[in-house]
Amino acid sequence: MASSDSLSSPFQTAFDFVSVESVQELALNKPNDIPQRYIRSEEERPSSTPLSSLLKVPVIDMEKLLLPSDNHERRKEMGILSKACIEWGFFQIVNHGIPHSLVDRMRGVTNEFFSLSLEEKKKYAPQAGDSQGYGNMFVVDEDQKLDWGDSIALALMPKKLVKLSLWPTTPSDYRNTLQSYTTQVERVAQMILSLFAENLQLNNDYFKEKFGEDPMMAVRMNLYPPCSRPDLVLGLSPHSDGAAITLLLQDEHIEGLQVRKNNKWVPIQPIPYALVVNIGDLIEVMTNGIYKSIEHRAVTNKERTRLSIAMFYFPGLDDEVAPASNLVDEEHPSLYGKFKQKEYMYYYTNTKLNGKKSLANFSKMCE
Repeated sequence: MASSDSLSSPFQTAFDFVSVESVQELALNKPNDIPQRYIRSEEERPSSTPLSSLLKVPVIDMEKLLLPSDNHERRKEMGILSKACIEWGFFQIVNHGIPHSLVDRMRGVTNEFFSLSLEEKKKYAPQAGDSQGYGNMFVVDEDQKLDWGDSIALALMPKKLVKLSLWPTTPSDYRNTLQSYTTQVERVAQMILSLFAENLQLNNDYFKEKFGEDPMMAVRMNLYPPCSRPDLVLGLSPHSDGAAITLLLQDEHIEGLQVRKNNKWVPIQPIPYALVVNIGDLIEVMTNGIYKSIEHRAVTNKERTRLSIAMFYFPGLDDEVAPASNLVDEEHPSLYGKFKQKEYMYYYTNTKLNGKKSLANFSKMCE
């Protein structure tokens, strides 16, 4: 593991990511061609892994959580939230206050970007030694299986990490829209973290204080083109997120996100204007395993393109991540060591997606 003092940015890479072709171009020009590198082993294929359509990811009404603390409806909703965090690690939120017009425009500028020519999109390709930009992250060797999707990943805050040269200028309102959406999502993220603290009987500002004055935020916009054999490929490999929490805007029309629960994959059905929230590895550490980050994946569709926009929220780069002292005692010993946020992100960024192994392996290195 690199020394924290040697990390100029958690987005820096220990190597240049392996360059791979655009899946969007492949699907457009050779729609029936599935290169071998995308075809998963038998046990990884969506067609051969257990699926459950009976289980449903919890839905939280944020308006009810704004009611007075002694309100019956609020107490009931807080209980649903607590159960979702402990038993699922995933939930959807509705009535979160982000204007529908802004959500529509965020989807719109993202679609417009992916509709640009490949030559134009390549202007925003990652620079040497950095994982930000248009392309495919987590491709660390020539032999690993590839995901059926393209993406653009950008740092949003703090300012010292933002590389505006990688922020598309077409469409013309891309940057302003992304900045406005970022402000709204951060507001929701802080509200959710305050509710976590309340349910865990911590100071309501516990996470706000631990995230410091300069919390970090990043976005990954994903495009999953149609695939003639969706039974053989994955849009995104199974993984848990390396952030504290993720707030995902799903495609409203196409199901694709799946969560692993009880060794089965549970599809998350899109709800108009809802956000999918999931616990990341850092909150698992900070809650001493009470809230757990959960494996999830994306599958593809035979007929239609699917779009998603994931916003990742982190503590500050130099802030220490460790179990809350109030959640550690003789019956509940500390499950994780202390580390700086940027140390884990550097490790996570330089590792291919592989279930929950990132946190498990990193924790061993910190022992």
